[in-house]
Amino acid sequence: YQVDAFKWLKTLTEVKMGGILADDMGLGKTIEIISLLVSDETNKPTLIIVPTSLIYNWSNEIVKWGNELDHQIISGPVLNREEIIKNIDNGQKKVYITSYDTFKNDVELYKDKSFRFAILDEAQFIKNYYTQKAQAVKELNSEVRFVLTGTPIENSLLDLWSIFDFLLPDYLSTHNNFKKKYENAIASE
Repeated sequence: YQVDAFKWLKTLTEVKMGGILADDMGLGKTIEIISLLVSDETNKPTLIIVPTSLIYNWSNEIVKWGNELDHQIISGPVLNREEIIKNIDNGQKKVYITSYDTFKNDVELYKDKSFRFAILDEAQFIKNYYTQKAQAVKELNSEVRFVLTGTPIENSLLDLWSIFDFLLPDYLSTHNNFKKKYENAIASE
């Protein structure tokens, strides 16, 4: 299963399309992403955005499964974060891990940064299109975007629209068009 998921991620990467790994907890979403990052030969940084509680888990998993990956956590006091972000080299393969809240606060510092991959873990954190977190991550400059979540739809189809608006902007049309065409139609049945 994990080998097939890895191949799927590689294929999406080759055509520069994003995707959702929407598996149950414990099936290997993290290791599949780490395998993708290890295998990728592009010299560009990667940004992984996670809930605060998972920052060190991701770091530990990278050490365990992809110890050849250079990685750094972006957390802590503002001045430390600013220094790390300022020193991100757009032409160097390195993985950066930060939290949704920290990224939201630092989004302006990322304006001139270009990532190979932007990866969101627990992507239900951006299910509400109107939140600052959702708006902030959609400003990222990256070639390929992936999201990991066990619950892509919690409340309504609009949760899925918001995630796709990050992955493939405009793929599912505008928020209002999607709501009229799908959400309202399904809700009225």
